[in-house]
Amino acid sequence: MSTPNTHLLCLIATDLRKHFFAVLVGMLIVCSAIYNVYTTHKTRGLVTQIERLAQDKDDLMMEWRNLLIEEHTLDEHSRIRRIALKKLSMSQATKKNSVLVELR
Repeated sequence: MSTPNTHLLCLIATDLRKHFFAVLVGMLIVCSAIYNVYTTHKTRGLVTQIERLAQDKDDLMMEWRNLLIEEHTLDEHSRIRRIALKKLSMSQATKKNSVLVELR
């Protein structure tokens, strides 16, 4: 005596054998769709990472420009001091040669 479950399993197995190519194509389509979702997700993550790195690059370039400006500013002060010492024979004022002028 065959049970309905056994009969159903036999029918399913027969249908799968009969339409093997169609089942295979259907499974490949599902796998392809899942892979498409996966690659889209990965691509979006990489695009986000590229945008973040581009922003970091811009921030670093701005900081570099600011540091160059600061370096040039500091160089200018040391250049003026050097010229004052060598060409004009100037020196740093001390308490002994400083004069305090009071306003009345």
